[in-house]
Amino acid sequence: MICFSSIIGIAHYFSVDAEATEYLINNSTITKIENIDPIYIATSGECTSSKQVKSHPYVVLEDKCTENGTIKQIGKVINNATFLNTVIDNKTIFGQGHGKIVSEDGQMIGWESYDVNPVVAAHPGYRGIIYFNSTTDDKFSFLNNTIGISRSDADTLRSIWILE
Repeated sequence: MICFSSIIGIAHYFSVDAEATEYLINNSTITKIENIDPIYIATSGECTSSKQVKSHPYVVLEDKCTENGTIKQIGKVINNATFLNTVIDNKTIFGQGHGKIVSEDGQMIGWESYDVNPVVAAHPGYRGIIYFNSTTDDKFSFLNNTIGISRSDADTLRSIWILE
């Protein structure tokens, strides 16, 4: 329920103020996201399948996607993801995702995300919260149980910033 409330807040934030700038809270200060380099940047991606899994009371679509990207301190990675996207009557899309990010040498970390896409807003694309699970793989251990924010726009691929 807390995550759903957070998603509603994110949707409201981006639909009310089309010129809004995203912020990160860092040690009791607020920093503009444009002033921080993301930890993860997707370089390419595609959804390999999409199917409708529910039609009432809202349409729910399941999308399976793969992204190629880079993570600071690791390098090239592959992000395999599954999203359940619920289309609300006002054309807002709420997404719930999970997946695994895998390095070139096979180390990995799982994640879960909660996103919103206010389709009618001036900023098309998803905004969300991502939670990295715990892993025993050394390369990803710095991400154990961390929380970040993610953004993907119509003209850009996904980027992720870690909340510190």
